[in-house]
Amino acid sequence: MDMKVEGDAVTLSGSVVGSECTDLEALLSRTAIKRIVLTNSGGGDARAGYCVGDLVRARGLATVIRGRCASSCSRMWLGGVDRTLDGPNSRVGLHGNYSSGGGLLPEAPQKLRDWIVHRVPDVDQTLMEKWIHLPSNKWMMYFYTDKAELCQGSACTPVDGRTARNAGLATR
Repeated sequence: MDMKVEGDAVTLSGSVVGSECTDLEALLSRTAIKRIVLTNSGGGDARAGYCVGDLVRARGLATVIRGRCASSCSRMWLGGVDRTLDGPNSRVGLHGNYSSGGGLLPEAPQKLRDWIVHRVPDVDQTLMEKWIHLPSNKWMMYFYTDKAELCQGSACTPVDGRTARNAGLATR
């Protein structure tokens, strides 16, 4: 991901390639950062997403999404002690962890469940069970400030009555 410092925030954008945790930790050791802004990321390396999420939580940082933050990027956002979406089109995309062939890894739902409930204790457990068990990486559950939807590729259906906030994901 590209990392750009803007005042007391650092913006991370693009694909998650695997070096983000080491790079962000180095940046945080030399710069007073209070907020991580995530933008335009479809995810990538799962280990890096978990690691950045853990680092963000350990540092007590807030996270903000501007635009799209999906898959491993969502783990980074969920690490924030204060999690927000900036604007009506900003969204977080959640699904399980998948093999290089795109199929759900057998151990992934339990690992993801354990990780999420320790960082996001108010998460809607029923919705979480749905997204951590989505059968392939072609599926995504998106949450916005005013709606949620389940997508298979570009075909999406509403998740009635749900938003990032009332699903327990966003803190405000």
